[in-house]
Amino acid sequence: MFSFTSAERLHTQNDFNKIFKNGSRLENENIKVFAFKRNDGQVIRRLGLVTPRKVGTAVVRNRTKRRLREIFRTNKHLLKPCLDLIFISNSGTASLDYYNLEKSILNLLKSAKLYTGLE
Repeated sequence: MFSFTSAERLHTQNDFNKIFKNGSRLENENIKVFAFKRNDGQVIRRLGLVTPRKVGTAVVRNRTKRRLREIFRTNKHLLKPCLDLIFISNSGTASLDYYNLEKSILNLLKSAKLYTGLE
């Protein structure tokens, strides 16, 4: 349940382009999230990450990606099924600690009614 398998990652540029074109955009000062509800019947939730160089050095970018993957991994069972998400980092993302970043992302997903978790 709490693993992050290859099937749960967005791999192809086609998938990313479809989500950017057809998905809904959620954002705050720390992160942008594109969300797309698939109609293919698979209940799996998938994640893609975009972390540009302006976020920081390679060490900072990799730490940011690890945190974003961990937030997805530990909360994916509380997300709506058939959902594709893309997290786009900015410089504010790297400056947040894990718990504030998680709260920021979950608040965005709750505002869009994509997160069904209990607090």
